[in-house]
Amino acid sequence: MDMTALFTVALGLQEPWYVDKIEFKSIQQEAGYPPSLHIWLKFRRGSRFPCPVTGCGEPSPVHDTIEHTWRHLNFFQYKTFLHANVPRIHCGRHGVHTVLVPWARPGSGFTLLFESMILLMASQQPVSAIAKTIGETDTCLWRFIKKYVDLAREHVDVSDVQALGMDETSKKGQNYITVFADLVRKCVLDIQPGKNAACVDAFCNWFESHGGHKDKVIAVTTDMALGFRAGILKHFSNAAQIIDKFHIIKHANEALDDVRKAESKKQPALKGSKYVWLKNFDSLSKAQIRKFCLMHATGMHLVTARAYRMKLAAQNIYERALTYEEAKEGFGKLISWIMHSNIPRMKSFAKMLKSHLPEILNYWRFKYTNAILEGLNSIIQNVKRRARGFRNDRYFSTMIFLTCGKLPIGLLRGVPKIRKKGSWPS
Repeated sequence: MDMTALFTVALGLQEPWYVDKIEFKSIQQEAGYPPSLHIWLKFRRGSRFPCPVTGCGEPSPVHDTIEHTWRHLNFFQYKTFLHANVPRIHCGRHGVHTVLVPWARPGSGFTLLFESMILLMASQQPVSAIAKTIGETDTCLWRFIKKYVDLAREHVDVSDVQALGMDETSKKGQNYITVFADLVRKCVLDIQPGKNAACVDAFCNWFESHGGHKDKVIAVTTDMALGFRAGILKHFSNAAQIIDKFHIIKHANEALDDVRKAESKKQPALKGSKYVWLKNFDSLSKAQIRKFCLMHATGMHLVTARAYRMKLAAQNIYERALTYEEAKEGFGKLISWIMHSNIPRMKSFAKMLKSHLPEILNYWRFKYTNAILEGLNSIIQNVKRRARGFRNDRYFSTMIFLTCGKLPIGLLRGVPKIRKKGSWPS
């Protein structure tokens, strides 16, 4: 097998395409540019190509050709380029059109294999770092990454979604975005700016345009934001809103820490003990355990210690209550205990529990939680940190969908299914 035949097979070319010439250009030949491999492709004389107009496909004769060049995967450490005179055919019904080549998208300067490799790398590395590694500008890479993500999102079907999660995450400073997720498939469905009812309105428009049925949604997990609550009541009237353990314990910890801060002004021993109270006892270090025991052994009647027991009581409900009735009874006793205490900050926490009690108890009816969204949020924040910021919001959203969206990118025309295990469905 000669070299051109070998590269024809390696590139997966089929008739009428074949490798015509291979040339390795050295530094001297390219006046200071690094060495690179150039492969020229040709089609058999007299070949006919199908009309590229959707629904046609009529084999048509070649009208003329246009020269194109594409960046391909490196050959060892050398940049590789494909060159071809792409034919334009004359269809009897649709006139002159450029044919579709099997190794690249229309209008792209990269081959499908090259783009597929970049998509895989972009799910794990900053695009700017990839651009430096391969010797391309990040703008070129972002252009086709966003193109693939946008096309894949057009193919997303949410007709079977029954459980939704929504949670805000910081974009930059006090700017927020709201992430909407499918709790069953554990993936991001949509992103909207802000964290209010308008976000839910915009999401519902997207949801219905992709086959979603609002009346089929039986559960929606959220935090205690009133804006979300209003949007859910407006659009998902058949769904139960669920406020799960994470947000309840988070608010309990915030109330507990406020109590500690206020009391530390009179009890110096409480200074520097923040995480002694916020952590679970089995997560404390040896030094923290000694500090915890010392504060109790000295006979100090700490208000913080009472607030700490109230927080533990809330945790125990989630650990021990098996049914809706048991949870309802447990929260009723907890709210009564706190309201009869003389700790104003904990009383405000109890009032919040009482006002949101139906949504809190819905957890024992449906068993959906926001844990999936908290996990996705950690990935999103990691994407933001490793990139050290994004040039614009579109790039940030694109990367969230690429890493957390489980998009059907492999189903798009000609994209090789080079993927990380557990990512895009085939």
